[in-house]
Formats: sequence, C-alpha cells, structure tokens
Amino acid sequence: MNIVSVGVNHKTAPIEIRERISLSEVQAKEFLNELISSGIAQEAMVLSTCNRTELYVVPGMPEVTGHYLKEYLIAYQNAEKDVRPEHFFNRFYCNTARHLFEVSSAIDSLVLGEGQILGQVKNAYRIAVEVQSAGILITRLCHTAFSVAKKVKTNTRIMEGAVSVSYAAVELAQKIFSNLSMKKILLVGAGETGELAAKHMFQKNARNITITNRTISKAETLAEELGTNQVLPFETFREHLHDFDIIITAVSTKDYAIKAPEMHQAMQKRRLKPVIILDLGLPRNVDPEISRLQNMFLKDIDDLKHIIDKNLEMRRSELPKVNSIIDEELVGFGQWINTLKVRPTIVDLQSKFLEIKEKELERYRHKVSEEELRRMERLSDRILKKILHHPIKMLKAPVDTADNIPSKVNLVRNIFDLEEQNQLNK
Repeated sequence: MNIVSVGVNHKTAPIEIRERISLSEVQAKEFLNELISSGIAQEAMVLSTCNRTELYVVPGMPEVTGHYLKEYLIAYQNAEKDVRPEHFFNRFYCNTARHLFEVSSAIDSLVLGEGQILGQVKNAYRIAVEVQSAGILITRLCHTAFSVAKKVKTNTRIMEGAVSVSYAAVELAQKIFSNLSMKKILLVGAGETGELAAKHMFQKNARNITITNRTISKAETLAEELGTNQVLPFETFREHLHDFDIIITAVSTKDYAIKAPEMHQAMQKRRLKPVIILDLGLPRNVDPEISRLQNMFLKDIDDLKHIIDKNLEMRRSELPKVNSIIDEELVGFGQWINTLKVRPTIVDLQSKFLEIKEKELERYRHKVSEEELRRMERLSDRILKKILHHPIKMLKAPVDTADNIPSKVNLVRNIFDLEEQNQLNK
C-alpha cells in the first residue's frame, strides 16, 4: 500500500507545458473516474491550478508506478508532442505526504506564503470526495495537510506582509491611515494592477472608492464589481484631486498623469490635509516633485519593492519553523500509515502468543486451584506484554521508504514462524 505523486509545477516545467497538462474541474472528475474504474488506482486526487497539475494516487496494480502515471496523464491529454516525463516530479510514500504538506503550507508556491493554495487543495479533495476516489489514505493525507497549514498559519509569519505591489500599496496606506473606511480614495487606471489595488482596498473595508480610466466603460465595470457608482471621466479627474485622501495611479502614460502644480493647487484647497499618492505605474505616473509638498506622502514602485523585499526576507526566515511543523506531522502520518501496513502482522503475532499461552495454561487447569490459575494467567499476560513490546514497537516505527516495510514484516513473520500470506494487501 503506497501513495504515489507525480506532476508538473512552476519548478519543473515552463507555463506552456503546464497549460498542456492542466485539467478543469470537469476534466479532473472524468480523469479520476477513469483511474478508479480501470483499476489503475484504488484512490486518487488531482490538484490542478495555474502553477501546477499534480496527481496523488494509491496504485491499484503493481505496474502503476510514477513513470506509468506520467505517461498515462500525457496520453490522456494528447500532449505527447509537447510534454515529456522529464517535465514531471515523482514522489512516493512519506515524500508524497511531505510534498502536499509543503504545498498546503504555501512554501512550495511561486510566491512564498501565497495563501490561496490551501483553498485549491481543499477544492481538489472536495472533487475527489464527490467522485468517491478519496479513500482512507487520501482522506487522512488531506486532513493532515489541512492541519499542517492551520498550524503554520497560526504559529508562523510565513503568510504575513505584502509581497505584491498592489497589496504593498494598500498595506502602506493602512499604516498611515489606520481606518480606510473613513477615507476617500481615487483610483486612476482600471487595468490589472489598479483593479487588484482597488479590490485589496475593498477587503480592508474601504468603501468610498472613485474610479477613473481612459475607457470609461472599464471604470464602470470595476465600479459595479465593487458596489459603487463613483466614476469620473479621465479628462476631468484632475479637477477633483482635492477631494481625495488616497490616490492610486496605475496607467500607461508617457507624461505624468498628475503634475506638481495640479497637486499643489489641490493641497491648497484641502488646507494641507494629508494625502497619500501610491504611484504603481511604470514609467511613473506622478511627478516626483510632488513629494516636496507639505503633508504629501508619495510612494512609487521602488519604494514598494523595498517593502516587498523586506517582507519576503521575513517570510524566508520563518521557513525553519514551517519545516519543523511539517517534520512533526510527517512522523505522525508515517506512523499511522506504517500501522496500516503492519497491523495484520501485529494481530497474527498477538494471536499466536495468546494461543500458546492458552494451551500451556490448559495443561494446568485441573492441577492447580482456580486462584493459582488466575495468578499464572496474570503472570503470563505480563510476560507476553514484555516479550511482544519490542517487536511491535519495531513494526510500528517509521521507515525511510515504503520498500523497507515488507522486509521488516517478513523478518518478524519468519522469526516467529507466522503463517505465510500476502499481509500487505490485507
């Protein structure tokens, strides 16, 4: 009984390869059903995101190895011309568990500490449950991974601190103005960067957000998503600069979208009330001379990159703590899975010695009193417990690889002359 994992991710293959292997939810369900119905897998789960497509499989046949699963997925996706087995990673037994624990804890992500991956793992498990391809091993593996992720999030700072420009901008604004819900915000530019910044602001309880964009319909679409109807024509937004406490710019422009004289006039109208300008444009959207104005906080991408670098350094410093949590949970998972594999032998071992005890006591049943027989029985139980303690402890102890379990089981069965049978498949 083994758990094999194979897959492509941002470490093993470029995006064009990952795209060829990627599975939608519908495709994942069909693929899992085929693996189970064909007997290839006893249990299976597929984790497919923009950065990875990974299979977790309890093989149903001896020939189902990691290499077998790689080629099977490539053929299933008709990707033989583009994808090779070398694009895949391959892990088994406890290394499979370690990998999923690292993925769920967000230390295997493209962006260290990216918390979205846990929800994607939970969704992959949900799909496996729905198609009934998640049995006792996949279920225990996933729930242990969820527990690991929870401990990592609670006991480390691996997910703290902004590591994207748009989120760093919002985090900085919140440090300066602690309560964003009370501030008026202007977003100049409704492209991808501006949209992310606006949505991060919304998540931080900012509700008074006005949007301007060269294409007014795009501004209106984003405003509708945020539940606001506050849109300004791009040609006139400069006339309203004095109305806003926070201004975020993310537009493509050859000239500054906001110039020093315009902002100077706006500050006069505000009577020098503080303003934050977060310039997310490249080239810069805001005249750097604006930073000289009183009560003006102007930050550009380089400033935010400094914040991001510090946050990434902090996250990297948390890796030893994360790995310690993973190691601890891995020992417990390994002991549990070893117990599954060796339990039939433990039962047989206990049964054999119990049978020997009963036969020997039976010889004295009519030769001693009932009280003496009970004392002999209690003494026999204590002796058996001590005799069996070490071999049972040895059977349950973690091993480095799944290949070591049969040799360990066979050693005990040979030493104690237990009946020959296919114990690992019981």
